[in-house]
Amino acid sequence: MANTVIQLKRSTSTATPTSLNIAEPAYSYQSNTFFIGSPDGDGVLQIGGYTRDQLLTYSAKHANLAFDKANSEVATGASSYANSAFLHANSSHLHANSAHDHANAGFDAANTNAGNITTADAKATSAGSYANSAFLHANAAFDAANTNASDIASNDLTSGGVISGALTVTQNVTVIGNLTVEGTQTAVDSTNILIADNILTLNSAIDQASAPVKDAGIEIDRGSSDNVVFKFSETADHWQFTNDGTNYENVASEAAESYANSAFAVANTASASGTSSGSYANAAFLHANSAHIHANAGFDAANTNAGNITTADAKATSAGSYANSAFLHANAAFTVANTDVTEISITGIHVGEADKVAAFEVAANGRIVSANSTSIALAASAITSGTLGVARGGTGVGSLTNNGVVLGQGTSALTTASSSTEGHLLTINSSGVPTFGHLSGGDF
Repeated sequence: MANTVIQLKRSTSTATPTSLNIAEPAYSYQSNTFFIGSPDGDGVLQIGGYTRDQLLTYSAKHANLAFDKANSEVATGASSYANSAFLHANSSHLHANSAHDHANAGFDAANTNAGNITTADAKATSAGSYANSAFLHANAAFDAANTNASDIASNDLTSGGVISGALTVTQNVTVIGNLTVEGTQTAVDSTNILIADNILTLNSAIDQASAPVKDAGIEIDRGSSDNVVFKFSETADHWQFTNDGTNYENVASEAAESYANSAFAVANTASASGTSSGSYANAAFLHANSAHIHANAGFDAANTNAGNITTADAKATSAGSYANSAFLHANAAFTVANTDVTEISITGIHVGEADKVAAFEVAANGRIVSANSTSIALAASAITSGTLGVARGGTGVGSLTNNGVVLGQGTSALTTASSSTEGHLLTINSSGVPTFGHLSGGDF
């Protein structure tokens, strides 16, 4: 069960509170008196506690009772302690006898084993031999260490010296000849590394008769950021790189070649369509010229044959109609050739509004076929980033304290009040702010 602490209204300096609410309890440490508010809420009632004289009388009474009790039982108590001491003395005497017996047994064992002294002496001699052998080995190790130290000091290890253990060189080192380093790791802590060879060979330990199975490349350590790698992948059989340490992309991807070929094919198709449109325009131009010739012929016939004016006029009108028709076809062909080689067109439209997004249908050749607006309808699962503000019905924060009580803050982000102390209750402080604490009546 939770231990809720309820602190009454209290005072260490005022003997009696001036007023209390109906049934409100209070206690004065100054008068040692317990009070409760009157039924009408305008006064206080004393319901418990002792005055100074009452406390003195109570203390004297209990002191007398304690004195009488001590006098009546002192004789019995002394007798009990005496008997207990006697029993402990007897027990100690028995332990002393036992110790004497053990001492005698130890003396007898010492006399009996006196003959083993010779054997112990032999073992001591053997131990001395082992000690001498260890001493000789130590001297040999010391001499080898001095020899190697001399070789190192003269910068000459050709005498066959062997360095065992760690070696630290604080000066520049020049190696004349080839340098072979054997081990599982070589660490170089240098600011600048200069290499004369123009080609670095990685994975050189591979068996030349075996197929490659391990990737090889260069990795860059970027501290707290993900490492980046440039490598040759044996699985993909391609050079690859990564910018995030996880996802790899091929260098000079074949996909780019496919896209380039596709774009080239579309361009050729558009060029062919343009050429076809030009042919239509040329044909229309020829028709227009033919109509013009017919018109001129009609005009000449009209002038030559004055009697046939009506007929010539009709023919001229017909020729003009053909010319206009040819002109319209030529313009249409010209427009198509210049504006839409795919022969696809849509009516101009404004798409996208405050609560809608633009939606387009695109043909396989890249031309827009239609355009319209689609209402925005996002599922809660589709919102994966950002924090929704309080003004939009959110909390304004990304997380809240575990086991905390959520508190509103107007238009600001929500906060929490929490406590890990058993018995705390949610109360309101003097500023009107909810907070956890023990239930307290305050001071008077």
